[in-house]
Amino acid sequence: MRIAVTGAAGRLGRHVVARALRAGHEVVATDLPGATGEPAGRVEWRAADLTDLDEARAALAGAQGVIHLGGLVHPRYPEPEVHRVNVNGTYHVLVAAEEHGLEGVCLASSINAIGGVYSADPRYDYFPVDEDHPTYAEDAYSLSKWVVEQQSAAFARRRPGVAFSALRLHGLRDDAEAATSRGPDDGRARKDLWGWVSFDAAAAACLLALLRPTPGHAVYHVVADRTITGTPSAELAARWYPGVPLRTPMEGNAGFYSTARATADLGWDPAVDHPEIGPGERSRLPAA
Repeated sequence: MRIAVTGAAGRLGRHVVARALRAGHEVVATDLPGATGEPAGRVEWRAADLTDLDEARAALAGAQGVIHLGGLVHPRYPEPEVHRVNVNGTYHVLVAAEEHGLEGVCLASSINAIGGVYSADPRYDYFPVDEDHPTYAEDAYSLSKWVVEQQSAAFARRRPGVAFSALRLHGLRDDAEAATSRGPDDGRARKDLWGWVSFDAAAAACLLALLRPTPGHAVYHVVADRTITGTPSAELAARWYPGVPLRTPMEGNAGFYSTARATADLGWDPAVDHPEIGPGERSRLPAA
């Protein structure tokens, strides 16, 4: 399969490109001018500013699927710019994917689509948090990610035979050791519920989502099944969120985000940080 990867020069983008190649795909790697690499092997680099629709069209030309990772990854830019880049850029990718007839679309969302680390006082209605939890987003970044999910759903209604997936990524790190090195202070990580995921596991989720056989729009939590702290999760919940009910027991250092949907639909395993490439990540379409 010929896969367009936007944001391909970013940290996750580089992992996705490398994994897609190992899985037997061809890659059209897209990033801003100056961030792109040289064409090599089964990778073709294209410079593009996705906030320009014509450039998005050119970036996706000839691809059969797209993994859209391009955008601003935190709100430490002016808020209007965060919203413009993330929302407009994603809309243009979805338009281009429709015009080119792409067979699968995977978008990078964020756990913060419901509000969280960037909120003044994040609100959670229950634990573990699933994909149906209401959004209480406050900042431009979190809001942009919620809007991206709504865009995905809208385009899926226009193209009911195509799989559209929005992955709620969280706290990307190289491995568990790097995740736990964030520090022993549980209070510092309380807003984002002590969550994280490895780059390798996230890259695997991207390919699994792009190639899932069932059509329609879906949102998936892509988070490790364990927290970054050794403090028992039930103790964390009781201390920092005493009024939030537990829908299931929080045993050991169980993660606060449900990943049951990603496991059921994609075959993604939140317990494996460096997964082997499985059949679900390999191309089900002939090369373009």
